[in-house]
Amino acid sequence: MRLPGCCLPTPRASDARGPGRHGDGGPDLRTTVAQLTSGSLGTLDGATWGIYATAIARWELLIPVPEPTQPGQHGKPVLAPPFVEWLMGLPEHWVTDPTLRLPRTGALRVLGNGVVLAQATALRLLLCRYH
Repeated sequence: MRLPGCCLPTPRASDARGPGRHGDGGPDLRTTVAQLTSGSLGTLDGATWGIYATAIARWELLIPVPEPTQPGQHGKPVLAPPFVEWLMGLPEHWVTDPTLRLPRTGALRVLGNGVVLAQATALRLLLCRYH
């Protein structure tokens, strides 16, 4: 099934570092978010989200979208772990719970090495039919 609009890149553990490219040559999540228009990123419009507006709007029907960036150590916007958590469809604070005391880079590393639960569940259901 094809869905309209482009989807954001898959979160990876390397997203904890600065903007860059994936090994396959495409832009990674941190680079894509860094290239978004600055300003109120919670607004769902083509000017803010560009080609990703349709995908963001579709996913926000289920869960409200958090800000994709947060101020970094030097005041520049950096990829926000709650956004990655949202993007993966995880419950709020699944990895970003303050009681876990994970630093931003640690949370992004955990999320980048994690599994999208809905995808894993779908795969399990498909594979169970053959066992």
